[in-house]
Amino acid sequence: MKAALLKSYGGIDQFTIDEVPMPQPEAGEVLIKIEASAVNPFDLILRQGFMAQFIPLELPAVLGGDAAGTIAALGTGVTGLTVGDRVVGDFPANGKGAHAEYGVLPASSVAKLPANLSFEQGASLVKAGLTGRQTVDALGVKPGDRVLVSGALGMVGRAAIQYLQEIGAKPVAGVRAERLENARSLADEAIDITDQPAQATFDFAISTAAAVAGNLINHVRDGGLVASIVQVPEGVNADHRVNIHELRHRTDVDTLDAVLKAASEGALIIPIAKTLPLSEIGAAQSAVADGVQGKVVLKH
Repeated sequence: MKAALLKSYGGIDQFTIDEVPMPQPEAGEVLIKIEASAVNPFDLILRQGFMAQFIPLELPAVLGGDAAGTIAALGTGVTGLTVGDRVVGDFPANGKGAHAEYGVLPASSVAKLPANLSFEQGASLVKAGLTGRQTVDALGVKPGDRVLVSGALGMVGRAAIQYLQEIGAKPVAGVRAERLENARSLADEAIDITDQPAQATFDFAISTAAAVAGNLINHVRDGGLVASIVQVPEGVNADHRVNIHELRHRTDVDTLDAVLKAASEGALIIPIAKTLPLSEIGAAQSAVADGVQGKVVLKH
């Protein structure tokens, strides 16, 4: 089968399209014929070797965490799924990822794709949808609660805002001044996240944009709660004035089912900015690096 291989850590010139052996599902696993996969910012970090100390990849490696396709084979003991099912998969960062014609995953990392969603849509929803919901759930917000979301026009920010609306909370988009108009079309309210507020007015906030993570804290009242997927600058909360819950995406099929259901019903929309063939993985990563507004998806 063909796969996009990362030969060595470095630039996009380290990618090559080559033949690799077909993986086979073991007990509890499924083989997916991948029709589309998404490129996430984390893939760029892996490619450049910035996580090599913590997530060492056996090179050449296949990147890609989000995929959609059909089940081609089942390992022993798998129930609830059948060959031919349209599914999405949440691939781990282990060098055996989704940028290939086929991929193997634990059945517990796979969810059925609703009939009214395309493979491209399915691939775009996985980690953004999961992480967006997980940040909201970490806050324990209730209907009517006002929640500040930085990076609101990013994919995780969008997913968080739409989930907040779904549960009856009141999301406030925190973006730079030049993006306020776009943000107001998504959230109930929008503010310039770079402003220094005269008074903190939020009990809850979600931090998804590293560049403004420090200033977001200034908008949160004493004792407030921040769910952050980015590193909070050292010293910003030295007095522990606010409670910061740092979290990372985790695989959770029940949550993924909820993400897909919301998308199928129109309650969650993740825009797709570019769709490119698998052979253009370098261009796809460059588009993400350039800050394209929307998901970049590879068709296989």
